[in-house]
Amino acid sequence: MKRNQKTQEMRIKKEKFQRSEFPQLLPKNENQKAFLEALKYDTMIVAEGSAGVGKTLLACWYAAKKLHYGDIKKVVLIRAYQPLAGRSIGFLPGSASEKLLPFYQQMLDYFEDYLGKATTQIHLTQGTIEICSLETIRGRSWSDAIVIVDEGQNLFVPEVQALCTRLGEGSQMILCGDDTGYQTDVKSGMNGLHYLSELVKKYQIPDVAFIRFDRNDICRSGITKDFVIAFEEEMLADKTGKAIISQQEQDKQFKKGR
Repeated sequence: MKRNQKTQEMRIKKEKFQRSEFPQLLPKNENQKAFLEALKYDTMIVAEGSAGVGKTLLACWYAAKKLHYGDIKKVVLIRAYQPLAGRSIGFLPGSASEKLLPFYQQMLDYFEDYLGKATTQIHLTQGTIEICSLETIRGRSWSDAIVIVDEGQNLFVPEVQALCTRLGEGSQMILCGDDTGYQTDVKSGMNGLHYLSELVKKYQIPDVAFIRFDRNDICRSGITKDFVIAFEEEMLADKTGKAIISQQEQDKQFKKGR
């Protein structure tokens, strides 16, 4: 047995011994409680709202728990990533998974917190935690899996259409998004979550839950809450011409800097 493999197996055994019971996570507010309840009973769950409310953290904790106890076969991670405000570090080296890894690190950090670093790495190697790009989902079907879609505010309608038709037997899909409006990576046409909400409402599709968080649910930190409130107030101020910098001026500067 190779030394690296032996060391890895020893780390996993140690982690399993330390984590005989899965870490408990208690809801910090009523919306988090409603989110966790929806995860128990619904097939598709959409969590929308302000940054710092725990949408992605709760989704990853729930999926890690299900994987830990063998209730599902795999976890699929999808992120509708966009270069922030048009910035990009350019082409990344490596395989498709290696190229995607920097965009998924926050989600993987959560899995490492709950499963352990070595165990998470083994799941990634074995494909029981799969990093998946939106470009490759057509033709896929996931059974006995939990699919987490992060940054859902960046989804286009055709991407939502493709995602919603991938679920097989025994699977769940959790979509997390912040559509509060001040995020600069949201482009025209990225209204997939709104489309999904209207579609479910119009055709009365069962087993789909929508949880709406607001700035009162923020629990990341006090300063995060202060900034979220400030940004949201600036959006309102923009409508009356009292914003520090108007959205129109921001768009103009963005196009000029490209």
